[in-house]
Amino acid sequence: MSMLHEPTALADQQAGARDRKLIADALAPAVLPPTTLEQLTVTALVVDLPAGSTRRSGPDWPVRALWLLRNGEIALGGKDRRGEFSEMRRVLPGEWLDVFGALGAEPTWFHEMQVLRDSEALALPLSTVMQLICADPEAGLAFGQLVSTQASQLRDGQSTLRNRSFAGRLASRLLDETSGCVDMQARRIWTMGIRKQHLAQQLDVSSETLSRGLRALCEAGVIEVRGYDLEVMDTRTLVDIARSGCLPGGQLFAPNAERRLPSRRSQALRSMAKRINT
Repeated sequence: MSMLHEPTALADQQAGARDRKLIADALAPAVLPPTTLEQLTVTALVVDLPAGSTRRSGPDWPVRALWLLRNGEIALGGKDRRGEFSEMRRVLPGEWLDVFGALGAEPTWFHEMQVLRDSEALALPLSTVMQLICADPEAGLAFGQLVSTQASQLRDGQSTLRNRSFAGRLASRLLDETSGCVDMQARRIWTMGIRKQHLAQQLDVSSETLSRGLRALCEAGVIEVRGYDLEVMDTRTLVDIARSGCLPGGQLFAPNAERRLPSRRSQALRSMAKRINT
């Protein structure tokens, strides 16, 4: 169950300074005046989110708020066909947990969520945000840019998922998880805290296709997989795959092709329909 810290919990000077910086960084590149940051900080509420918990209350508890992760780690996603949680991405400290949910006529979280380890979230009351927007044009610009950026990320993420080949999506995901674009020479390791089935769902392919893709990368010496640890051995090649959409050897999965393969049952039904029609 989520627990609430009263605003006085932020009275500690060091905690207040950390939270001001957290909020300022989360709203970058916009720069808010110190007085505006101070008002956001002193009115913010801290909500404890124990590991293993899922969302129970809405983004309007304890007040309508914009939610920023203060510490910990949370997975965002949705429910699959069996009603099980399927992870889409991770939220780390300093990243926004939800900026849309409290804005609706009926507040609701934009994503399902699971708390991966004990976490705290900062709830920035929407009433405070709106007051600051009305009083300070810079605050209005900052929060307008925030909503625009978050919406663009959702749009671009959906567009990428629909239009890129599987090989490109897989390579980009591995680069994201290992920060492989930062240093071409560095070997980077991803300890996968996600089931292969869920990763396949996020990439919009079957588990078998994901296994074939990982095996192709291993055979080409691009990655090595040891248990739950995936190590990138050749970052430059992985970047090339992300750009070209081709696995080593030129193997290409066309957008949407693999995920549209008919099941054996549907194939049988089509064959039966053809026989009946003829």
